Amino acid sequence: MAFAANTISLTHNEKSADSTSAAHALAQQKLEQLRSLELDAPQLAAGIYIDPANPLQADGTAGGTFTRRWVVSGNDSPASGLRTVTVTVSWRDTRLHTTTLASYVRCSAIPC
Repeated sequence: MAFAANTISLTHNEKSADSTSAAHALAQQKLEQLRSLELDAPQLAAGIYIDPANPLQADGTAGGTFTRRWVVSGNDSPASGLRTVTVTVSWRDTRLHTTTLASYVRCSAIPC
């Protein structure tokens, strides 16, 4: 009986680790996409954005359990000529989980 309970716990932990890894990859994918855009791209304007394909599967296609959103800071934050982009991916299994990554992007002019 104890062996069965342990097996269930290990399986749950493995699934949680897989989901965490997938969420991190989805956040990294979005950050790289945003950082590769032209400096004056509309997707890099200050604001809050929600992925139109939500909910996402682990490979980034629609129809999964992950939600992805990103926030682009206002001009010159944290320094002149920069904006901060923060990507958050959330999912729920037995509880709500989130992973967040952030990076800087240059503005098209300095100061922004």
